[in-house]
Amino acid sequence: MIRRLHLPANVMAYLLLTLNASTVWAATESKQPSGKIMKWVDEQGTTHYGDTLPPQYSGKESNISPRGMPQTDTANSTASETPGKESEQTRRDRTLQAVYSSEHEIDLARDRNLQMDQAMLEGLEQRKLSVTARLQELKNLEAGYIKRGQPLPKDFKKDFKAALLDIDKIDEQIAERKHHMETMRLRFDNDKKRFIELKTGVPAGEGASPAH
Repeated sequence: MIRRLHLPANVMAYLLLTLNASTVWAATESKQPSGKIMKWVDEQGTTHYGDTLPPQYSGKESNISPRGMPQTDTANSTASETPGKESEQTRRDRTLQAVYSSEHEIDLARDRNLQMDQAMLEGLEQRKLSVTARLQELKNLEAGYIKRGQPLPKDFKKDFKAALLDIDKIDEQIAERKHHMETMRLRFDNDKKRFIELKTGVPAGEGASPAH
C-alpha cells in the first residue's frame, strides 16, 4: 500500500524549484565545451574563434589555450601569421587590383597626376624667362650708364641682386618639380609592373624570350 505524503504548498514549491534547477544544471554541464578554442581563417581572410570548427575549414585551424594564447603544436599555426612587410605588400596588392582593371588605366592615372605638375613647371619656366629678360635689361642699362660716364641709379644694385636671387630661386623650384615628377613616374611604373605580375602570375623580366 502506497502512502501519499501531504506536504504544505510552500514546501512542495521549494522541492520542485530545486529539482528543476538540478535538471537544468545537469543538462548544461553535459553541453559545456572542453575548454579548447579553435581558430580558423575564412576565404575573405577574416579570423574566427569558437569551440566548434566548421567542416570546410578542417585542417586549417589552430588551437587556442583556455587563456587565449595560441598553441604551438599545430603545424599550420605559423602560416596564418604574416610578417609586417608581407602584410603591407598584401594590402598594397589588394588596393592595386581594386583601383585598376588594366595597365592602360594606370597610364591614364599617371598622366592625370602629372598634368598639374607639368602646368606648374611651365609656369616656373615662363617666370624664369620674364626675370631673365628683366636681368638683361638691367645689364644693358648698366652698360649705358658706364658708357656715358654717369653714376648708376640708387636702387640699381638692389634691383640687379633681386633679379639674380629670383632666378636662383626659380631654378631651385624647377629642379624640385622635375624631381617630383620623376618620382611619380617611377612609382606608377612600379605599380604597373606589379599589376602585370599579379595579373599574369609571372614576375617582371622572367617572361621575356631571349634575344637572338
